[in-house]
Amino acid sequence: MSAWEKVKVAIVRRKLLSNRIPEDCKNPLEEWMAIKAMETFKKHPEFRKALGVNKLDEVGPEEFQEYQLFRVREQMRYTQENSIFYRDYFRKAGVSPEDIRSYDDLVRIPMTTPEQMAAEPMHFLCVSVTKTERAFSTTGTTGVRKRVFYTREDLLAKIDIISSALMNVGMKKGDVLHIMFPTVGAWDPSLMMAGACLVAGFGSSSSSSVDIEEQMKTIVVNNSTFIIGLPSFIYRVTVLAGEKVDLKSMGIKKIISAAEPLSEAMRNTLQNAWGCPVLDVWGMTEFGLACAVECDQRVGLHTDEANLLFEIIDPDTGQHLPYGEKGELIVTSLTAEATPLIRYRTRDISALYPPGCDCGTRFNHRIAKPSGRMDLMTKIGLGQKVYPLLFDEAVLRFPEIISYHVIIDRAGYKDRLTFCLESLDQSDILKEKVLDALLSIPEIEYSINEELLEMPRVLFRPPGSEDYTSKAKIIIDKRGNYD
Repeated sequence: MSAWEKVKVAIVRRKLLSNRIPEDCKNPLEEWMAIKAMETFKKHPEFRKALGVNKLDEVGPEEFQEYQLFRVREQMRYTQENSIFYRDYFRKAGVSPEDIRSYDDLVRIPMTTPEQMAAEPMHFLCVSVTKTERAFSTTGTTGVRKRVFYTREDLLAKIDIISSALMNVGMKKGDVLHIMFPTVGAWDPSLMMAGACLVAGFGSSSSSSVDIEEQMKTIVVNNSTFIIGLPSFIYRVTVLAGEKVDLKSMGIKKIISAAEPLSEAMRNTLQNAWGCPVLDVWGMTEFGLACAVECDQRVGLHTDEANLLFEIIDPDTGQHLPYGEKGELIVTSLTAEATPLIRYRTRDISALYPPGCDCGTRFNHRIAKPSGRMDLMTKIGLGQKVYPLLFDEAVLRFPEIISYHVIIDRAGYKDRLTFCLESLDQSDILKEKVLDALLSIPEIEYSINEELLEMPRVLFRPPGSEDYTSKAKIIIDKRGNYD
């Protein structure tokens, strides 16, 4: 690293609140959020007025909720002044920042959809294009292309939360994070993760190659102790490399799954192979990395509530659902400069848990690990809803299976599911085990009993018969429109 680069890193470190977190802190993520709320309290008289105090010694649940509501009002004012879309949107809805004084008031704000964002991305932009540092395009899972802009402050905020999240999962000075995001370009996660490690004082290694041996070599050469990446690719590396290498001997302390759903079947296979915990992370390109991360208790994902506000709604009525009840996850930017999003419909199915966790957090909410996406949902039989994650749990419990996809078509008036498995074992015994697992899925069992679904078919593909593709489509529905 050159002298100038060292100076730049030093400047960034001074700006990031994550560097104020004590090394012996038990809950770095919540501590970082408390520091951010305290800084806001010092700088903004309106926040002090909302709390009704002139001195704040500690941040608890009530103080933090007021911080979030204050940030919502501020973000609404900011977008009213700077966003063509929200200026019009709020005016037509007849809502103003002053109307938002409680969590229940949030439903007065109209929700923003991915389709609206895709139609006019420049209408969401709140700064001059010359002030933006980066622009990322994403099609998500729907094929609807969205464009998200980030200023330098936005990028620093993301590095700050990533650093805090890495501390929260247990990284310390001397640890090295291996970053495993092959073929992913929209968000450039490797660059962001490496930057966060640099300013936090951690080591990092990365490889964008889909070659298994190259990934393993990079881990060994750099003495990596943590791994983060796409679960589908880490799983593929595990199955194929595990045939030749004792993965438990490599000294990996934890694996962090990001950017794709992690099934419990996949988690169990990874943990058994590497001999370490596997934690899940939730995020979206629209909001950046590390939006929510599991702690060692693994009873929900701790949310980045300093930068984001999370809600769970009934997708049909738009009303808030009680703690623990599943619905659609809605997210609001609280500090974004370039492309703030207010009450954005993620299409993810999740639940919200109240503050407090056995890990010791006091005011931080958790979300349930998303169980599926509304835009990936399809129906079989008599309207039984199925998601890729539902099939993951049944198919990927068998460590011999590397990857799979399922084709849905029709045979007469019945639906038909054909599971195509890339597998090291192609025996009839494994085929029967997979079929038994599939038949234990209630949605499949019910549809067969109602004589609206044929018995599932299982076909094998040889290992390496298809190139790895990130976020590959699991369900291929050939029936056309289905309702």
